[in-house]
Amino acid sequence: MTIALTVRRLRCDAAHCPRRTFAKQVEGLTFRYGRRSQLQQTVLEAIGCHLARRAGSRLAAVLRCPASPNTLLRRVRALPADPPERSPRVLGVDDFSLKRGHVYGTVLIDIETGRPVDVLPDRTAETFTAWLHMHPGAEIVCRDRASAYAEAVRTAASDAVQIAERFHLWLNLCKTVEKCVVAHRHCLVPPAETGQDEVVAAPAAPVIEGKPAANTRRHFAAVHEMYDKGVAIQVIAETLRMDRKTVRKYAHATAVDQVLSPRPRRDSKLQAWAEYLNMRWQEGCTDSGRLFREIQERGYRGTSRSLRRWLEPWRSAAAPTPKQSEAPTVRHVVGWLTRHPDNLTPGRQLRLKRILTRCPELADLRRHIADFATMMKNLDGHLLPRWMKAAEGSELPPLRNFARNLRKDLDAVAAGLTLPYSSGIVEGHVNRIKFLKRQGYGRAHFDLLRRRVLLTPRANHPG
Repeated sequence: MTIALTVRRLRCDAAHCPRRTFAKQVEGLTFRYGRRSQLQQTVLEAIGCHLARRAGSRLAAVLRCPASPNTLLRRVRALPADPPERSPRVLGVDDFSLKRGHVYGTVLIDIETGRPVDVLPDRTAETFTAWLHMHPGAEIVCRDRASAYAEAVRTAASDAVQIAERFHLWLNLCKTVEKCVVAHRHCLVPPAETGQDEVVAAPAAPVIEGKPAANTRRHFAAVHEMYDKGVAIQVIAETLRMDRKTVRKYAHATAVDQVLSPRPRRDSKLQAWAEYLNMRWQEGCTDSGRLFREIQERGYRGTSRSLRRWLEPWRSAAAPTPKQSEAPTVRHVVGWLTRHPDNLTPGRQLRLKRILTRCPELADLRRHIADFATMMKNLDGHLLPRWMKAAEGSELPPLRNFARNLRKDLDAVAAGLTLPYSSGIVEGHVNRIKFLKRQGYGRAHFDLLRRRVLLTPRANHPG
């Protein structure tokens, strides 16, 4: 389409005026120094925000408004992306990786509208504090349990209510449960039975050998030698040249078995189908292709090559037919303990019941998990002090440490278990940022990424 326009051209007679002529603009169609119409410019800006460089250029060519990849980036960078003057009433904050393990940024979200507010170039308390000073008005701040954000809110918005994200609380509890199960993994092995069906004591946990285990024992002894003398964890980490988190884990453990974990078994994906495979093998089905199709219909997501490796010892005439061990893995037991009982199959419920019968400590742990889950689901934050008191009286050191750590951020944790606000929308935006980063093809520098985060609406949001 070719549009022929007739516009007025005005001339200036003032000698000191730097402009000699003025062309009248057509509202909604033209603008000064523009080589495209306003509609076409708007289309290119939208394409640049959604698809960025190369993909956007290909789509623009299909729409008959060709533009180079760099032109689209320049249009995105020219768009205004200033944060509001005041912070939203309910503010969500979380970090995301610009370069995983090295550089991190911070994204700020309006929890009530679900829109991004601003993106900060790092995740330090100083940067977030300065932003809160420049944008007052936050009454509620939803965050994870990072100390930097908590310190910034206490400094710049002391009247704001801090909310610790429930997802991270549950995640921390699951990690605590895993430590407890590892410490009592000898209880996972089913006891032997006598001829009169009398249950004998469970065998001791296998001794973990190897160079990694030897290094762990050596570092554990060195850390406790200094920690028992009152040396600070930071000083121990600098002296032994170890990570501070590792030193803290070793220092808080009462025995080396709590930090030792057995090496993962190979072909672990097939453990869930080992009993079925053993049954089919005893029935005479030795075709790996048929067995692969059968377990694939039952949810197996591995490869046929893994199954063939699994069956190789069975095909040997000298090798006896293997038997499925009744001992579940630590990961399985952690999943059973942290899952709702109604979501467990009858077989898993029975196996868990036998484990809890053999191990009173894990049975006590399950009661604490159920109480915490009920409190979190019903938003009964007023019950938190009573739960922490009961957890601190437990015989499980990881659970006691978890309860003590909750006291360091008690107000935020209690608010997270009481108020209906959540950082779930923030986690969704963090996931969207990962997509925008990958879409940048190496050109997602912070200034461009920030504008795309602020200017690209979410797919499920009408705005």
